[in-house]
Amino acid sequence: MTVANPVNKILRSTNGQSLVELTLIVPLMLLMVYGVIEVGSIISTYLTLTHTTREGANLASRGTDPSDALAAVIAAAAPTIRNDNLGQWKIIYTKIVPAPPPAPPCIAAPCDYVVEEQLTKGSLGENSKLGPVGTTVNTKLDPLDEVAPNQKFHSVEVFYDYGPNVMTFVGTNMNKLFYDRTIFTNVSAIN
Repeated sequence: MTVANPVNKILRSTNGQSLVELTLIVPLMLLMVYGVIEVGSIISTYLTLTHTTREGANLASRGTDPSDALAAVIAAAAPTIRNDNLGQWKIIYTKIVPAPPPAPPCIAAPCDYVVEEQLTKGSLGENSKLGPVGTTVNTKLDPLDEVAPNQKFHSVEVFYDYGPNVMTFVGTNMNKLFYDRTIFTNVSAIN
């Protein structure tokens, strides 16, 4: 009869192996779950901003008062954009019209256009990439050669600082300032 060595018995035992494996795997699984949540939140925020710019420019191009259009898209973009996080976002409506005289009349595209009007909501410290009122914007509206001459345009730009929403390591290596812009030609007979 052979006597089993107690040390060998302990080393060969599988009791508790699953518990040790679980202890090692759970933190990694939690990190992955938080990462998936973070990526989902980033995608949701980006889609909200894209939808906001499209709807705002669409409403303004159809003759809705720009202030009303911005109020409607801000309400629709909640909870990403709301009144208690004004320092985290800025929405800029811009009306772009053909350059007034003494600019030569435009016969063929591309024409010279200027920023005629701007309306801003939110208090994030960013400025319109189209420029302030009076700025010539012909090179910033690609592809203008595909648009009929003397059109009016309505642009909505959204800046959003995602930084305060970062929950995990996923957001630390990315640009946290999101930007989106949509430009519609005027489809309203009254503007």
